[in-house]
Amino acid sequence: MTIHREWKFGTHTAHFEQPDILWVKIHGETTLQDAISLSELYAEQGSKNPFFVVTDLTDATSVETEAREHVSKSINPTWFMGSVYIGAGFVQKAVAKSLAFVHAMTGKLTFDMHFVATEQEARELIARERAQRSTRVA
Repeated sequence: MTIHREWKFGTHTAHFEQPDILWVKIHGETTLQDAISLSELYAEQGSKNPFFVVTDLTDATSVETEAREHVSKSINPTWFMGSVYIGAGFVQKAVAKSLAFVHAMTGKLTFDMHFVATEQEARELIARERAQRSTRVA
């Protein structure tokens, strides 16, 4: 577990763990500026190589409508190998699924979305995803 780089935007943090996991920790409300910063981070990382994004929502509260709209318009699903949400509540799951639905309807959804309770579950899920990918390639 080598951390390549760390970011802070608003009350939120992120760090990249080699070889392909971006860990995002959301604290409190997500504003439009937070969403813009996060989208830029996704673009920066995704332009290098697709990655898994793990978003810890345990301490998240709300997302501004403008922030949600910005993310839905600016995210390129080809940047991601998968998306894992830790500690998502009912509303957070609904929002994430609705964004995925929009991308699926436009034919842009290229990754799986998962919901787990802990970081350990996220790590185990990504390990399984990697194993499945390596058997598909072989």
